[in-house]
Amino acid sequence: MGRPGMKRLGDLLIEEGILSPAKLEEALAKSRSSGKRIGEVLQEMEAVLETQILDALSKQLGIPKIDLSEIAPDPELASLIDGEIIKRHQALPVSLEGDSLIVAMVDPLNLMAIDDIRLATGYDVKPYICSKKALEMRFQEMFGVSHEATKHLDEWRKEMMKDGNTIKEMLKQTATLTELEDAPIVRFVEAILEGAVDQAASDVHLEPKEDKLYVRYRVDGMLHRVMTVPKAAQAAVIARLKILAGLDTSERRRPMDGRIDLKVQNATFDIRFSTLPTMYGEKIVMRLLSKEMAHATLEQLGFEKHHLEVWKDIITQPHGIIYLTGPTGSGKSTTLIASLATIANEKINVVTIEDPIEYQLNSINQVQVNRKVDFSFAEALRTILRQDPDVIMVGETRDRETADLAINAALTGHLVFSTLHTNDAAGGLVRLHNMGVDRFLIVASVNAMVAQRLIRTLCKNCRKLYTPPDHEIELITQYLGADKDPAKVKLYKTGGCELCHNYGYSGRTAISEILQMSREIRNMIMANASVQDIKRAARQEGMNTLFEAGVMKVFRGITSLEELFRVARPEEDEDSASMTKEGEERPGLLDELPEELYAI
Repeated sequence: MGRPGMKRLGDLLIEEGILSPAKLEEALAKSRSSGKRIGEVLQEMEAVLETQILDALSKQLGIPKIDLSEIAPDPELASLIDGEIIKRHQALPVSLEGDSLIVAMVDPLNLMAIDDIRLATGYDVKPYICSKKALEMRFQEMFGVSHEATKHLDEWRKEMMKDGNTIKEMLKQTATLTELEDAPIVRFVEAILEGAVDQAASDVHLEPKEDKLYVRYRVDGMLHRVMTVPKAAQAAVIARLKILAGLDTSERRRPMDGRIDLKVQNATFDIRFSTLPTMYGEKIVMRLLSKEMAHATLEQLGFEKHHLEVWKDIITQPHGIIYLTGPTGSGKSTTLIASLATIANEKINVVTIEDPIEYQLNSINQVQVNRKVDFSFAEALRTILRQDPDVIMVGETRDRETADLAINAALTGHLVFSTLHTNDAAGGLVRLHNMGVDRFLIVASVNAMVAQRLIRTLCKNCRKLYTPPDHEIELITQYLGADKDPAKVKLYKTGGCELCHNYGYSGRTAISEILQMSREIRNMIMANASVQDIKRAARQEGMNTLFEAGVMKVFRGITSLEELFRVARPEEDEDSASMTKEGEERPGLLDELPEELYAI
């Protein structure tokens, strides 16, 4: 966007006191290297809010702003334009003002879009600038998954009933219909999958009940029901999905696994497909894995700056074993793949053993475990050790045999990554010993134990500042440091707007607890110390717990205390939260952060 003689967006933001010249220069450099608009870069850097950019653009262009999160477009006017045109031009009719059609546009200088809308509607177009996210939200509301799915189901009912078919006869025809690419049920299934992508869902659940089929999306770790499907359509929907996954549509008595490749909006997704026979039919769960996520960098995962520096130092060590711990869905695989992508190059041989392979990288060699032919983690690891590897990633350490092989690989000059299911980092060390691994092998091979969780991030459009109650002030004070005033720390809580579907959260970020193996920690392991004693010693050496890592996100306004308590809790031993050796006061968490992040 731009016109001759007008002030640049960055200059306007500086004039308004929103942006510093140094931040602008940094953003301009990133804009030139990435080819992205300066506004996009500033938002990615979290230097300014989208609303501030829209206000500046409105002033710069002399075009009024419209807030689609508060103003709902007229459905009849929106229906005058084909949904594909709205999507392509990112322009949505809102209302009539005399003979002019008010159109919300992400780029109000797009003359081609204005001409297309004028021709399609017959009205003069009056462009208003709007948020891209708000427009996408309104588009999904009017043309998205629920709208499309309902339309296709109605078509399916009409097609099935046109010759006077009964429900039983309808069900007999579903297997044939699902093979027809233009069948309404096929388009219905496509709408479900595309809707999951549009809402950034990680999983899709189809749950059969006595008289209906529920469709739920997991968004930011939480399940939300998006539609209810008539029972009559259940068999057809499941049959179509099985065909996409390459599974036998006639087999309904045993669980099955498959994969689906999906292309949506120029993005490619690898869908892990699983069936489970239940009382009322087969339950389907599909996990959506974006192939673009395989290219996510460590910087994009949400590590604090000092945590990232420590982690990069750990993963560039020449040998040893590094364990990531946490429950299913805590982002362990994503972190491991991003770490491997960071260190992989043509001079080393990187091999992974996975079950299943979630993200595909061209720079590494990935091996799929296959239990049908007794190709287990342990067997795969034995074979890989004969393949001259430099770096090995074992998807999960599940048993003594795999643990022994991985540790022996670390002791023979290889860098090994793996995962464990434990609640915290110190617990991983005890878990290995409980598996039967000798303490001296743990001490000699393990470089670090890292616990990780994902927490939801507050929606920046609707998050609200609040005055914390006394018990919250008492809690945060112990993490501030002696010279910090709790009254200056700004805490945020959820609001709720249409941009975040009234959840109050949008997206997730990682928090981590990094336990590095020091001499004292190794001595404690040899002495059979407890998990709490090991953790206490690690904290005295400077380790931040999961809760403390989350508190940093709270101080920065990224998440809320409520969300942090959902994922992690402060230590039961409160004395170790603030004290180090011999009663010395431990530095507050804000002392470890740049001063500019204090009292955001």
